Amino acid sequence: EDARSLFELRRAIEPAAGALAAQRATPEQVGDMRKALEQMRASGDDGARFAVPDLVFHQTLLRMSGNELIGSLAALTETALLISFRLTDDNPAGQAHSVAMHEQVLRHILAADPAATSAALVVLLDLAEEDVRRSLEARLLGQTVLSH
Repeated sequence: EDARSLFELRRAIEPAAGALAAQRATPEQVGDMRKALEQMRASGDDGARFAVPDLVFHQTLLRMSGNELIGSLAALTETALLISFRLTDDNPAGQAHSVAMHEQVLRHILAADPAATSAALVVLLDLAEEDVRRSLEARLLGQTVLSH
């Protein structure tokens, strides 16, 4: 339930923030996002190392919106985002597969394409939610096996 609620919140905010970011991102913010992507790429499938730059990427996206209220959500959602990222630390598919989707978001921001940025974020969030769902199911299955 908590994971579903988190992704509902993220879907309500991040695609809209991304559309604004495609119109308002500063060169410094783009640099921050690029740095986060490089760190994600360097983390490979190490979920614990991947979570921090993933968080930075999404917080930067919210700030890139140029809307102070949306940007302030970066601090408010930090714990919830870290929890969701940590849930996929043991993702059997690893973490690297999501780097391409994050890169796609940045490409659309650089192209100043609000609709494509928003759409790419919806796909990214859908895939992330599926990763969390699979990870939770695996953990529950593991707990069930251990208790028998």
